[in-house]
Parts: sequence; structure tokens; C-alpha cells
Amino acid sequence: MSSSSGETGSGRWRGAALVLPALIFLVLMLVLPMIRMLIMSFRPVDEYGQAQSGFTTGQYRRVFTESFFSQALVHSVYVALVVTVLCLVLGYPAAYVLAHRRPGVLRTLLLLVVVSPLLTSVVVRSYGWSILLSGNGLVNRILVGSGLRSQPAHLLGSTLAVVVSVTHVLLPFAIIPLTTALRGIEPNLTRASLSLGAGPVRTFWRVTVPLSLPGIAAGVLIVFALSMGIYITPRLIGGTNQPLAGIRIYDQVSSVYDYPMAAALSFVLLMLTGICTAVFGGGLQLWARRLHG
Repeated sequence: MSSSSGETGSGRWRGAALVLPALIFLVLMLVLPMIRMLIMSFRPVDEYGQAQSGFTTGQYRRVFTESFFSQALVHSVYVALVVTVLCLVLGYPAAYVLAHRRPGVLRTLLLLVVVSPLLTSVVVRSYGWSILLSGNGLVNRILVGSGLRSQPAHLLGSTLAVVVSVTHVLLPFAIIPLTTALRGIEPNLTRASLSLGAGPVRTFWRVTVPLSLPGIAAGVLIVFALSMGIYITPRLIGGTNQPLAGIRIYDQVSSVYDYPMAAALSFVLLMLTGICTAVFGGGLQLWARRLHG
């Protein structure tokens, strides 16, 4: 008994020793900078926006009272919701095909198409979309050439262009967990449902979707969290016309040099993202309980 308990204790210590370097790295590179940024968000600033010693909640009051910042938070939530829904709607069929396709050349090619955007810089992909959506780009050429429009549309700078480009950037983050969840479903369960008289549609909604909820939850939460703070793609596609929180934070750091304001807006964005993801997680849990009776 003592020998087995000693081996268990030594195994735990070995596991802790393996995890310790990662924990130290996270503390040094994430936790400590976040604490530093939180302290910075309460620093007062002078007339030039430079941080001073002291304590104030003025930055947080500005976030909620000035439309320049509050509208950016609201618009960020709106864009993130639309992008998340589009990634789920577009990603689920693609993940379903990948999960049920037999290993072979076609499945490998499909997987490469899904993963290839992750192998390319976000800046390159965003610049590609800016070319496609420009006045002389392919999209406007098709619209004008087909007679749908008499003149090129002003796509760059619009919310539609931002949503499309951000969806393209984040779509793989929805497809990958969905594919993993769908591949883990036992095929005999769907066969049993069909043999008991349930049609393909009923089997899909009563068997496939409930069993793939972990993948849906992972994809939704990852895409929403990433889209809430994304700024490179909206900045290149939407320019200064898009009031997104990520762009506001970037401008406060790079143009205004108001670091306390950028820190306060960052923490409000972080808390808002956490609240929304918690609501999504709770909603998905309630959905799972209802589906499983």
C-alpha cells in the first residue's frame, strides 16, 4: 500500500514538474503584463495624454460615457455575433464533409484548403481582400459586368466588407473543432436512428447535432473571442470608418499615445468578451440538457 501511494505521489510530482515551465511562462508573459496594464488603466493623464502618478477612474467613465468608445464596444459585439453565426453556418457543412469523407486524396485536398489560410499571414489575406473589394477589384467587375450595378460599389470601408474578410480569417477556427467533434460520433448511432424510422433530417437534428455540441461550443467561443478583439483586418478593410474596439485601442496606443485609456478600454473589452462567452456557454449547456431530455 505504501509503495503504491509513494509511486502515485512521485507521479504527481513529475506531472507538476512538467507543467511548471508552462505555468511560469504564462505568469511572466500574460499575468504580470495584465496586472501592469490594469494598474496603468487607473493612472491619471495630463493634457498631453501622458500617464501620471496617482489613481483615477476617469478612463473607465470615458469608455461608457463617450460615444467614441461606447459605440465601438457595441459595434464590436455586433460584428463578432454576425461573424460567429456565419462561421458556424459555413463551417458546419464543411466540417461534416471532412468528418465523413474517407481518407484519400480528395479529403487531404479539402483539409489543405481549410488549413491553408492559417499558413498565410493575416496581413496578406486582408490585403488580398482589399484588392478584391476595391473599386476595380474582381467583385465590382462581376457586379458591373453582370448588370447588377451600373457603377462600382463602395465596398471598402463598409461593415459588410469587414464581416466577410473577418469570417474568412476565422473560419478555420470553427471548422477544425467541428470536424473533430463530428469524427468522434459513432456511425452506428446514426444507422440505428435511420433503422428505427427516423429520416435523415430528424436524425441530423436529434442525433448528429446534439453529439457535436462540444465542437459547436468550442468553435463559437473561439471565433467570438477572436473576432471581438481583431483589428488588423478591419483596419485594412474598413479603415477609419469602422468603430471597433480593437481599432480604438490601437489608435490610442499608436497615434494618441494615451496608454491609460488604451488599457482601460482593453479591460472593458476583455470583461465584455468574458460575459458574452459565459452567456453563450450557459445557453449551449441549456440547449444540450434540453436535447438530452
